[in-house]
Amino acid sequence: MKSKLEVEKTMSNKSIAKIPEPEQGLGFIDVHCHLPFPRPKKNDRLPSDEEQYRVFFEKGGKFLITSTIDMNTLKMTLHFLREHQKGFGFTCGWAPQTVTYTPERKYEKEWKEWKEYILANEETYLAIGEIGLDFHHAKTLAKREKQIEELQKIFELTEGLDKPYVLHVRNAASHELDKENPKHRFNNDDGATKEILRIMDEFSIKPETVMFHCFSGPEQYGRLLPTKGFFLSVPSSAYGFKRWRGATQHSPLGCLLTETDSYYQHPFKRGPVNVPANVQYSIAAISYTHGVSQKVVSEKTIQNAIKFFNLSLS
Repeated sequence: MKSKLEVEKTMSNKSIAKIPEPEQGLGFIDVHCHLPFPRPKKNDRLPSDEEQYRVFFEKGGKFLITSTIDMNTLKMTLHFLREHQKGFGFTCGWAPQTVTYTPERKYEKEWKEWKEYILANEETYLAIGEIGLDFHHAKTLAKREKQIEELQKIFELTEGLDKPYVLHVRNAASHELDKENPKHRFNNDDGATKEILRIMDEFSIKPETVMFHCFSGPEQYGRLLPTKGFFLSVPSSAYGFKRWRGATQHSPLGCLLTETDSYYQHPFKRGPVNVPANVQYSIAAISYTHGVSQKVVSEKTIQNAIKFFNLSLS
């Protein structure tokens, strides 16, 4: 009889059976998770933040990087850091979802507070992000243009800082067209990607200082972006979902990093149930798509993370 774990994996994707389990004893870095983060209000099946942190290092974690998306998560992270500094850092972000969903009256106050923090506390964070464009959450032309406007403000604000950028880039799906502007370029399957590349070119952002987190394609950009010097991060969901594996299957190891984006992007489940230690599944997925050992992937992705974030693992 199959175990519950085996049944869940089979249900998520039949091809998962071909991919070996993560090997034990390998080191890993999660370059993008959300710990701490507001917990699910219903059916919270997650271990405590403290347990997630502890287990990550017990299983071989070398460094854990969390991403803030607004002032609330920034304050939560700074509080968590007081007692969890070993091997733990954060990126300071103003996510495109924050732009789209924050009420107007609250927005200006918190935007001002975030700007003041990021300029006065450069030594506390590893990178600026997550920032970017999300045309899934912003479905109208007006909302997409608002995200673009705010992203331009962020690049203008931070261009004098010596920090890399972590990007959230999500293109509109075929069913997410702006119905009032159906032929607009943002409705293409690479509309957000093309726009963010244009903006970065406008601000002369160096590609080697940019990581596309949880890279989802289109696949041709998995080939193109590394040739320009960009880094791409592979989520743990690439283990169980072909779509995520395919996005970076032709990307060289020299540009790849590993992440969980937890609480979401579980290797083979849906919903907010992922934890940072599952970044091992990103290593297994890359090993499978690239035809190299998990040990090689482990060593190379750790090296890439150290280089990109200027980490010290001592």
